[in-house]
Formats: sequence, C-alpha cells, structure tokens
Amino acid sequence: MAEFNLISLAVTALLALLGTPVLLRRAGYPWNKTVFGTLTVLVVGLGLWGIMSTIQHKASLEAVPLGWLVPLAALVAAWKMQRQGA
Repeated sequence: MAEFNLISLAVTALLALLGTPVLLRRAGYPWNKTVFGTLTVLVVGLGLWGIMSTIQHKASLEAVPLGWLVPLAALVAAWKMQRQGA
C-alpha cells in the first residue's frame, strides 16, 4: 500500500505542475504570477500530502490510501474554481 500512496505523491506534483498553469493562464494571469502561483500550489500540495502521510502513519492506517485525498481535493477545487469563473 505504501507504493500506492507514493504514486499519489507523483500525481499531486503533476497536477500542481501541469494543471495550475492552465487554470491561471485561462483566468488571465500574466506569466510571472502563473509561475509563482504554480510553485505555491506545488508546495501546498506537497505539504498537505506530507501531513496526510504523517497522520496515516501515526494512526497505523497503512491499509487505507489516504494520500489520494490530496489529488482528489485538488481536482475538486480546480473544478469548482473553473465552474465559478464561467
């Protein structure tokens, strides 16, 4: 199960690095704010993933893939932002 959660770390990083610039550029932000926003979302996503991983380890819930909550929450937030802006 640890490998499954480790894959969620890669998915979180890819969502931040590939999805954030698309959303910010569609919203009309200039490139400098897009780069800064992408790095910010990456750091926040990795931080949230680390918090979830620590909680999972300390609660001995290794059989539950809690790491996948972070990319799922990021997708829901992006979807709501896109729907709200349209």
